[in-house]
Amino acid sequence: MRVATEAGASAPNWELSLTISGEALRFDDISDALGLLSTDTRVKGELLNRLPPVVSQEDCWCYEVQLADNEGLDPRMQALLAALEKAAPALAQLRLRHEVTLRLSVQSDYAQIFYRLMPDTLARLARIGLPLEVSVVSWGALSFQAGGEEG
Repeated sequence: MRVATEAGASAPNWELSLTISGEALRFDDISDALGLLSTDTRVKGELLNRLPPVVSQEDCWCYEVQLADNEGLDPRMQALLAALEKAAPALAQLRLRHEVTLRLSVQSDYAQIFYRLMPDTLARLARIGLPLEVSVVSWGALSFQAGGEEG
């Protein structure tokens, strides 16, 4: 029997990001309304990559936090959700004119990964009224070793 192992695989990188994109975004107004300073902004037409040349197709305001675990209890996630709950009316107004998305993303060398969303987290997301996107990039760096027979 062959046993899959993840020797040499790096730990997953977990991130939660709030992204607001659209035309003619007023970055300072968004930060003021949400009580959050952006961690990144992009202006329509801004060069994002030289080779091949890629430009931003729209304005984008982003707030990102790195998460420390996949158990759904990370204090940074809870702090962001609390801030978004307080700003729910402002988010609703932004959603009328722009795309507003909360994205949970992970990049990993592991072949199998998960993230647990706790019931209170799901209830908060419903109260806030934001869609949650989940993005998983797994490089699946598995090696196989001979193993014993199960019996």
